[in-house]
Amino acid sequence: AHMPSLRNIWHNLRFESCPLLWPLLVRGCGVLGLIDSDMGIRILGLGVGLFFLTSLWLCQRWFGGRAPTLSIALLGGLPALIFVVGANRAYGLAGCLLVLSFGTIWRVLESPSQSRILSAGFICLLFVQCIYYGVIFLGAMLAAGALIAIRRQRWKVAWAMAGIGLVAGASFFIYLPVMHQGSEFLSFWSSPFFEAATLWTGLGNALATWSSANPDAPYGSQIWIWIGLSLAGAIVAVIMQRPPVRQTPNAEVASTDRQRSDLALFCVTSVVLGTIGYTGFLLKVQYFMQPWHYVEILVLWAVSLDGILTASWPALRPWGLVRIGFLLGMMILNAGPAWAEAHTRRSNLDLVAAFLSQNASARDLIVVQDVWEGVTFNRYYRGQAQWLSVPPIDSRDVYRIDLVMAEMNQPDAMSPVLNAINNTLTTGHDVWLVGSIPIERSKDAPSGPTPLPPPPSEMPTRWWGGAYTYWWNQQVAAFLLDHAEQGKTETIATPGLVSHFEDVSVVRFTGYKPGTE
Repeated sequence: AHMPSLRNIWHNLRFESCPLLWPLLVRGCGVLGLIDSDMGIRILGLGVGLFFLTSLWLCQRWFGGRAPTLSIALLGGLPALIFVVGANRAYGLAGCLLVLSFGTIWRVLESPSQSRILSAGFICLLFVQCIYYGVIFLGAMLAAGALIAIRRQRWKVAWAMAGIGLVAGASFFIYLPVMHQGSEFLSFWSSPFFEAATLWTGLGNALATWSSANPDAPYGSQIWIWIGLSLAGAIVAVIMQRPPVRQTPNAEVASTDRQRSDLALFCVTSVVLGTIGYTGFLLKVQYFMQPWHYVEILVLWAVSLDGILTASWPALRPWGLVRIGFLLGMMILNAGPAWAEAHTRRSNLDLVAAFLSQNASARDLIVVQDVWEGVTFNRYYRGQAQWLSVPPIDSRDVYRIDLVMAEMNQPDAMSPVLNAINNTLTTGHDVWLVGSIPIERSKDAPSGPTPLPPPPSEMPTRWWGGAYTYWWNQQVAAFLLDHAEQGKTETIATPGLVSHFEDVSVVRFTGYKPGTE
């Protein structure tokens, strides 16, 4: 987002996981001087979080309800949502636009004025420009809207749904070259251990009641609450489609009943189609499932359940009191993890960089165990010591997957790093190793230097980057254990908990001893 020109942003978009909307928004905030510091980025994340709450309220009002109690109860205290929505990524904004797209499509079905169709089209266009797979959820919502329009025999509304979809889909054509280039990196990210059960495990992690600083805590009951409510909502929506036994003579009451029935059908159809489509997408890409992969589908489930609840029990009493009671119960259940997540640092690399800026001398060497962590480290490091990443690539501002994959094809990719470590130790200077990968030999590794990794065509995990990152760091660890006289883990004070996604340590290696090779 802070690259010199829009051309640079476009050229590097293939290394990003989202289309242009979020980078352009961040760039615009930067031009205005709003995110020149970490505090500014946090304020932007806070703004996205408040926008998300506002979108939930607007959507519920458009459904004819009062407050989105069920959505807030399910999502408000979920640690994964707190982690993702406030992060400097597109997922939080995509959740906001999904909710608004859902609500504006329903408004078109309710009263298809020109202004409502245009506003729905604009919001839906922004949504698909936020995340690539947003087109799956938009397609599900528009298909559900078309079903309602056909049921009502309102053919112009059905064509409006198709038109919104065509415009949003046409906007994707500019990304065809980007997606084609990005498809070359899919094998780098895909899990070689993926199976269908991985999706269930990932869902459990996304709904778990623990903070990102404590990933080994027990899951809790959240997943069963979601499943139970989803099944109950689907059953209620189906029951509402049955015609009433007695036809009411009051036309206004009959119209209201049909409206509620259509709302329930719209919600349950959107959820079913969206879940099927997104599950197929995840089975295709076979990612290592992380909480942010589930945010949009959970948001769709939550707003749909709120819509079904509004359609079936619109009155405040007594069901409104039940909703409030459920909200209070979920707040109590999630209070501890939500509080912990809200006070969890996203990274400690800023503290590590500040520590090394003060303690590493100009002739020392810093080795960062992962290129991804190197991008963050580069943002904060202001010292004089040279630093290298594993593997050593010529990009410190962008995670260049193409350069990493090129190193995977090199038989001795770690030579520059190992030579730099050797030169630093032999001249009496220190090597500082930064990362979260344990500095130890693999149990099956022979003594002496770690063998060179095979090319991807001969590697059991093929092009998966994680295997090479581990192997390369085994080479570094073995070299340091063989040649450094002493290794000491430095103590860096960290205020509060740190997310396990970027919680690194620093080990200082001093002295030199000849190796055994």
